[in-house]
Amino acid sequence: MATYIDFQKKIYDLLTGDPALVAKVTGVFDVVPEEQPGPYIVIDTIQALEGSLVNDTERQISVDLHIWSAYQGKKEVLEIAEIIEAVLPADLRTENLIVLQDPSGWYHGIFTIRGYIRRV
Repeated sequence: MATYIDFQKKIYDLLTGDPALVAKVTGVFDVVPEEQPGPYIVIDTIQALEGSLVNDTERQISVDLHIWSAYQGKKEVLEIAEIIEAVLPADLRTENLIVLQDPSGWYHGIFTIRGYIRRV
């Protein structure tokens, strides 16, 4: 039986197991340490919704990855998003990417990915 923790661990392992991504970011976090230099990724909001199976054994999971960059422009966030997208296996899909400038001056990408777990 897959659990929500298993799903979060799968995302973490995919991100931290890719050499190109590890070389590009300073870390992947659930909680960011104080004064963490950028760029880095935060595994943030996780939402579980009813899946497509009638017997209620499946859940659709959406996970927001927050990409933070002090680079002046969107380029670094977009490069990191492209690496993440390339790392994802066929059972995980990208839903959307939003890139904006945070009031702090940092650029902030919110990258949502979706997958399914079976709870049998």
